[in-house]
Amino acid sequence: MGANFQSKPISWISIICSIILLLTYFTTSSLSARPKHSIPPEYRLNPSAIEPSAILEYYNLPTALLPKSAIIQHFNSFDGKFTVKLKRPCSYQVDGNYLKFESTISVIISDNSISNVEGIKLKVLSQWVSLTKVIRVQDRLTLTAGKVSRQSLIFNFQRNPSICVIM
Repeated sequence: MGANFQSKPISWISIICSIILLLTYFTTSSLSARPKHSIPPEYRLNPSAIEPSAILEYYNLPTALLPKSAIIQHFNSFDGKFTVKLKRPCSYQVDGNYLKFESTISVIISDNSISNVEGIKLKVLSQWVSLTKVIRVQDRLTLTAGKVSRQSLIFNFQRNPSICVIM
């Protein structure tokens, strides 16, 4: 003798509760998740103890984007805000690109790019124009200042110039 099952319609309340539970689960898990590339704990705990070049390398950017003498003033691995200090403004040339650095430089750093750049200028013709962003795509680096973009091979930006000329 077989069991006699009757199908019951699913109530709207059950459907709505299920949807709310699913949305809550996915929203909560995405909010508590770490950023795609969270900096290792030793960087977060004491950012001034590391070299700015280590952070650039962690985000797959070349070290010559900042002078060797840069010292980390602030770094937030969650929003990418990154500020460094120099003893004094200076400039140098990398692959035909003249870069001028103020004593305080701040950027938003993320994988393969920096944006919201403050404190770095690029010489365009005979004028210094504020650098706005730098993007790495494979083996190329694009520096954007105003309406001008320049490309260079990453290889040229791998080593910091030994001298940052004091301005």
